[in-house]
Amino acid sequence: MTDLAEALLQGRTSFNDQCHESVEMSVSADSDVPTRKLRKTSFVQNLGELPPGVATFADNRRRIDFVLVFTDEADEGTIETREYYHTSLRKAGLHVEEVNPEVEGEGDDGTNFVLLHAPFDFLLKRTEQMAWKMPLNDIEEYESASATNSCYRHFETPLDTHRARPVYYTAPFRKDRLDVYLNHDKPDKFFTSAQRSRLVYDMLQSAQFSDKKSDIGIDRLLESEVYTAAYPLHEGSPEPEPVEPGGDEQPETLRQELKQYWARWGAFYKFQPLDHIREYFGEQIAFYFAWLGMYTVWLIPASIFGLIVLIYGLATMFNDPVVNQTCGDNNTQLCPSCSTCDTTFLNKTCLYARLTRLFDNELTIPFAILMSFWATFFLEYWKRTTAKLAHRWDVMGIEEEAERPRPQYCIAASDYPQQPNPITGTAEPHFPTSNRTPRYFTGWSIISIMFMLLLIFVVGVVVYRTIVVVLLTKAKLGGAASVVTSATSSIINLIIILIMSKVYAKLANVLTDWEMHRTESDYEFNLTLKMYLFEFVNYYSAVIYIAFFKGRFSGYPCHYNLLFGYRQEECAAGGCFYELAQQLLIILLGKQIFSNFMEFVTPRIKLFIENWRRKRKYGELVEHETDQWSNDYHNCEEYGGLFSEYLEMIIQFGFVTVFVAAMPLAPLLALLNNIIEIRLDAIQFVVDMRRPVAMKADGIGIWQNILEFVVKLAVVANAFLIAFTSDMLPQIFYMYHYNHHHDGQSGLDDYVDYTLAEGYQPHACPSINSTGNLSETCRYRGYRTFSGDHTEWYYQLLVIRLAFVVLFEHIVFVIAGLIDLIIPDIPRQLYLKIKREEYLSKQALVEAEAEEDEMRD
Repeated sequence: MTDLAEALLQGRTSFNDQCHESVEMSVSADSDVPTRKLRKTSFVQNLGELPPGVATFADNRRRIDFVLVFTDEADEGTIETREYYHTSLRKAGLHVEEVNPEVEGEGDDGTNFVLLHAPFDFLLKRTEQMAWKMPLNDIEEYESASATNSCYRHFETPLDTHRARPVYYTAPFRKDRLDVYLNHDKPDKFFTSAQRSRLVYDMLQSAQFSDKKSDIGIDRLLESEVYTAAYPLHEGSPEPEPVEPGGDEQPETLRQELKQYWARWGAFYKFQPLDHIREYFGEQIAFYFAWLGMYTVWLIPASIFGLIVLIYGLATMFNDPVVNQTCGDNNTQLCPSCSTCDTTFLNKTCLYARLTRLFDNELTIPFAILMSFWATFFLEYWKRTTAKLAHRWDVMGIEEEAERPRPQYCIAASDYPQQPNPITGTAEPHFPTSNRTPRYFTGWSIISIMFMLLLIFVVGVVVYRTIVVVLLTKAKLGGAASVVTSATSSIINLIIILIMSKVYAKLANVLTDWEMHRTESDYEFNLTLKMYLFEFVNYYSAVIYIAFFKGRFSGYPCHYNLLFGYRQEECAAGGCFYELAQQLLIILLGKQIFSNFMEFVTPRIKLFIENWRRKRKYGELVEHETDQWSNDYHNCEEYGGLFSEYLEMIIQFGFVTVFVAAMPLAPLLALLNNIIEIRLDAIQFVVDMRRPVAMKADGIGIWQNILEFVVKLAVVANAFLIAFTSDMLPQIFYMYHYNHHHDGQSGLDDYVDYTLAEGYQPHACPSINSTGNLSETCRYRGYRTFSGDHTEWYYQLLVIRLAFVVLFEHIVFVIAGLIDLIIPDIPRQLYLKIKREEYLSKQALVEAEAEEDEMRD
């Protein structure tokens, strides 16, 4: 009896990813469980003992490296394309096995699985072609991916402290020098499962599916729905099995280790095992978690600084002279805030003055300066960390081969003559530039219209605020009118932001597809640019309006500027700083809560609905599926990339840096969110999501450039916030002015009175030929004379404000530039280490060749 037949009779082991249990089943013709139909196999290769959690072919020897999924609903052309593709894979050296499970009582559910195995010789050949660096036999040292200082031990995971990965010298792989590489005599350990799947995926991307040389790649077949899914398998169940009934569960696979020590809520205070994440998911995903983890750690000191500003404001809000002047003045009559509002007294704005003091106090300017340097140092430190990790993971300076055209590009360009690739010379689909230019122009025109629509929504919220204030004032709500209006308008603005984000995300993808970008990198760049620009306007437009425009064009008593027949909004007597802080708080908190809720709940709802549908159609048996590939397909959501994750964090980074002067609590709120975000993303990757292909990367890509832009923008924005929105500069100038020009008067005595101008009440405004009633006047915020002209103080203060902006940003940018020059992106020790490793790696290969020559002699 052949080995294959014996394996089929004796049974095989597979893993239930949904129920987290291991089941051994016997496969026979009379079995009551789903039957495996074997169509095509290749020869059996003895790979030794396989690691736990590895799913195999029917022979229980060849591990499954990749899975393709298709349904029976296909025309004859699709079937021929699929068969041609399978033949190409076999010719390339892959082993192919097709599986069609049946469901008891219902027959075939229409889902078919194509299992792929890569023989050792195939992997060696592909590794050499891709010029990967592989570890040599000489061990350098053991070290952890996280900090090794003893004071950090409490925050490390057992994967770091007890199972740290050994670090080896590496060299570009050469198949003819296999014996100098680590585990060359152990085919089952020479490659990790992530490396195996990456090499198979590269083959899937280059295999032909028709006689045309340009018809290549699994992505195009997925786009054409020849296959419904393509993914590498997880390593068994995420939950370990008890050693004995009632005993402790010990993780056996890397997936189980990551689940136990990383992808759980109880590990929120632990460092991330980056080496193990990289080993299982690849460098691209590992870099995302490395960046997110370092950003979260750096938020700790920023949160402490912000709390100090808040605590100082809380401690001084009841004895601050400016606040006390506002709260104790019941004689100063303020002008009405709207056309139908009544006059009120200054002390009615006491609450706003106290709340503004929380964020706008003597520590605001030092805090903004500190956060500007914090962002600069963070970026520089991340560059150095990127270099260290890129070297550690052997991806420093990686160069991908000439990119292939995107599947959508190839399909759309199939009606046009092919042209040779400028690098490879191979004929490939080409979409004429003359046809692309109008599409590109039209796409950006539509985006410009969307930007205008966002601005219309902002104006709409402004009009809403204006109208609601009038209505609530008529309802005799008094001071509560502005509070209710501000809060409700912020919530409405948040709802508009969330809806527009969803709408634009779909529109941006459609437009970027329509623009026909040839390569994936071009596509990602244009999509990222569109999405970030839109989200920037979407999230920040209302904040920018309050910070820099509100109340500056409203006019003054008897000369108010109208908008749709209503007076424009004005800042309260204490300024707009409190309202700005409130807007930032609601948007930041609301966005984070909504995003985390949707990220956690949405996949579970989808899975529940899908399982309910399949259970209803195929019966209870679907709950007991034991094949790893079937569980990964039916019970895990498809990996959608890191784009949305990066975009969410970059928008948050903008709130933390660009507007931090107005919201010192932003770093603390971001810190609390990111602690949840890390574990939520980890659980998704390890448990809820199909395993992604382990892609190589040497950093975070285009997001690094966007971070640098945000850091520079933060410096300028905080300078303008302090200069034109905060009251700190006017107070400092007032103290300086009166200390030098008014004997016996110092500090902030009568500061509030000095900031309020005097004018006619609306009903007493003078006509053209008459004079108003001078006894009926009121005060309003501004530096104007009674006739409405700006005072000399206004122009002096304007010069000071502009000078502060220029001085602030120049100091920060000069120091940041010096830091960039003094601190190299690659640490000197790492530079020397790289050179030494290159030397030793070459020496190892030379010595191996010398030994071989001696043996020949």
